[in-house]
Amino acid sequence: MSYKNIICPVDGSELGDRALDEAIYLSKISGAKLTLLYVSEKAYKAVLMSDSNEWDSIREGWLAEGRELLLKERAKVEASGIKDCDQVLRDGEVSNEVISEAMEKGADLIVMASHRYSPVGKLFHGSVIDRVTKRSTCPVLWVFK
Repeated sequence: MSYKNIICPVDGSELGDRALDEAIYLSKISGAKLTLLYVSEKAYKAVLMSDSNEWDSIREGWLAEGRELLLKERAKVEASGIKDCDQVLRDGEVSNEVISEAMEKGADLIVMASHRYSPVGKLFHGSVIDRVTKRSTCPVLWVFK
């Protein structure tokens, strides 16, 4: 199978790094463009929001964390020899933003880490990768520990 555009959400975790390694490998062998996606979900989940300068500062700090992670991960991608790499920062609920990015880019594949929640964990936390897989218009590669 030939891929043209691969989306890889990044979160800075060890398991997320393994998913990125798989995305890099697939991008190299297929010549696909690799899009790194970081979704800042903190503002979306925050209970108290306001239009104050303090809130804007807090939100901007969360986005700055995402930008830093994207730069770090992009350096890893470029060090592997891949030059066709985008980095995207989005703000919102992770599964919705992954699906939106994949649809906007016309992705052929999404590569994600799965943290393997227990059945009870899924009941209370849900699974981002499960929601992405159910709604995605392209295949989703699950990377496990």
